[in-house]
Amino acid sequence: MNPWLNKKKGWNANPLQRNSLRKAEVRKGFLMLTLAAVLLVGGGAGSVMLFYRWLCVSDFFQVTAIDITGNQEVDKNTILQLAGVDAHANLLALDLEVIAPKIRGYGWIEEVKLWKEWPSHLHIEVRERRPLALINTKSGLYYVDSKGQPFAVLNGQTEIDFPVITGLEDSVTVKGKSVVIDSLEPVRAALQFIGYAAKGTSSLPAQNISEIHYDENQEVILFLADRPFPIFLSKELGKKAYNRLAKVLYWLYKKKEFQTVAYIRLDYLEDKILVGTTGSPKTASALRRDSRGGRCFWSKGQDEPEV
Repeated sequence: MNPWLNKKKGWNANPLQRNSLRKAEVRKGFLMLTLAAVLLVGGGAGSVMLFYRWLCVSDFFQVTAIDITGNQEVDKNTILQLAGVDAHANLLALDLEVIAPKIRGYGWIEEVKLWKEWPSHLHIEVRERRPLALINTKSGLYYVDSKGQPFAVLNGQTEIDFPVITGLEDSVTVKGKSVVIDSLEPVRAALQFIGYAAKGTSSLPAQNISEIHYDENQEVILFLADRPFPIFLSKELGKKAYNRLAKVLYWLYKKKEFQTVAYIRLDYLEDKILVGTTGSPKTASALRRDSRGGRCFWSKGQDEPEV
């Protein structure tokens, strides 16, 4: 454990001791500035340079406290290791423009801000990426942010309760720590649908979306978490598709028929949705070829939902 992380906000936890230390540092800083001013007035450029080099290795500017804020998924020790700042670092010698890209290059971190509080205090503020889904690749599952960009591999230590986007494995290339997708449009369409669910009704919340699968024709098959039967959405992942599906699910829950559903086809006809029961063909491939034994919901009706 880094000793800096044991201190409250990087300083001694006792307010009186902390104030005393800071006052002492201010006095030392004033003396240093006075000495620097004397050298600038009476000394030459060589003297000033020598003095600056001495300050860069002196104990006066040795880093004694580091504040790290904004992190939730990334622990503080990891950020310290990325920054490369150790107990012998000199605040004056630290180049923040060199440190920032090292921290920003970590997958979970989207942005970082660093600043110095003289004479010996370093602040690191990070903004982490927020995962909205997981995408399956030939190298494993990766977290996807709001822009549709995979940014970190699932390592078994972080939360995995996110919808999984599958079927795009051939269009995803993993090179080292970077993941490149040929086209982000399918991923963004899936995220948009998840976004509708996050703001939608209780019959189709985002938590109940288990998988969004793209088949070989780029048509979408949705699977729910509570019962993973196929829901065929064609290529439509817009707000209309979400509303139609949410209303059908609401009707099925209300009529206590949800447990008998074998599949749902929103791609059946423009004004009709086909719901297959357990008496229908059992496999997804057969269901796409043969819809006999299903049940139709029309756009209008006394009992059926308006879709």
